[in-house]
Amino acid sequence: MNKVRVVAAVAGLVAVLGLAAACSNGEAATVGETPAEPTAGAVVAPPSGAPVGGGPVGIAVAPVPEPGAAPAIAPLGLGGFGAPSSAPRAVSVQASGSSQAGIWVSGEGTVSLEPDLALLNIGVESMKRTVAEARDEAARAMDAIVKVLSAQGVEDRDIQTRFFNISPRYEFREVIDEGFRTNRRVLVGYQVSNTVAIKIRDLDATGDIIDEVVAAGGDAVRINGISFTVEDPKPFMAQLREDAVKDALTKAEHFASLTKVSLGRLVFISESGGSIPQARGFEGGFALAEAAPAFQSTSISGGELELRMRVQVVFDIL
Repeated sequence: MNKVRVVAAVAGLVAVLGLAAACSNGEAATVGETPAEPTAGAVVAPPSGAPVGGGPVGIAVAPVPEPGAAPAIAPLGLGGFGAPSSAPRAVSVQASGSSQAGIWVSGEGTVSLEPDLALLNIGVESMKRTVAEARDEAARAMDAIVKVLSAQGVEDRDIQTRFFNISPRYEFREVIDEGFRTNRRVLVGYQVSNTVAIKIRDLDATGDIIDEVVAAGGDAVRINGISFTVEDPKPFMAQLREDAVKDALTKAEHFASLTKVSLGRLVFISESGGSIPQARGFEGGFALAEAAPAFQSTSISGGELELRMRVQVVFDIL
């Protein structure tokens, strides 16, 4: 009789220990409530009626996934364990429609016009043994050029310094040191460069201005380039926009006709272009400018400019 009591006491103690282990990582589940979904690493009690295997009664530990890895889902049927029916799954969903659906076309408007502004880029360059000598020569040349521009009616607001630089100049020379020939970098002087951009509003005077600038600056003058533009393209924008949109509509209707579909509503439109046009008419690659003979002046032609604007439009297909 005493042996039976001892066995019963041991069985009760085992049951209590099992219940304490099951509840050690969370609150005890109330009878009739659905237990919360277990978290990784938590001790999980098996569902009622699950078969009992070896080891602690009804005890299982959910594996802890590696950092960055997708949570593992245990297969169903292993001792009553597995992911609940509501567990999330990785699903690839692809939209039935496409962001590229529709008729995509571009239209362009163009306007030809004569330039009313010349942009002249000139500079002076001086190289001397010392910085002071090089800077002084460059300053005198640029001062003479500015006086010529002022005499030709170019206003101060139309003269803008774009670049100024003082830098050392080196040469590699062969020297003999203790019977060995070597190349050594030797400082030979300093170079000063000063570049300005000039707006010339009287295009007919452009050639004369260049000639006088070259004469005033002498051998230090550099002609870097000239371009032509219109100072205010805004009056042409409305016409450009109208022409570009009409061109796009014509193309879209043609596409719809060719493909036997109906043109739907406009869903997108964007504009590009319309910037200030520039036509290259004269180039000098930072080379030494030579004074023109007294009986012949430099000939400069502004030519014709073409201002463009583009639009991109998208229509639905019906």
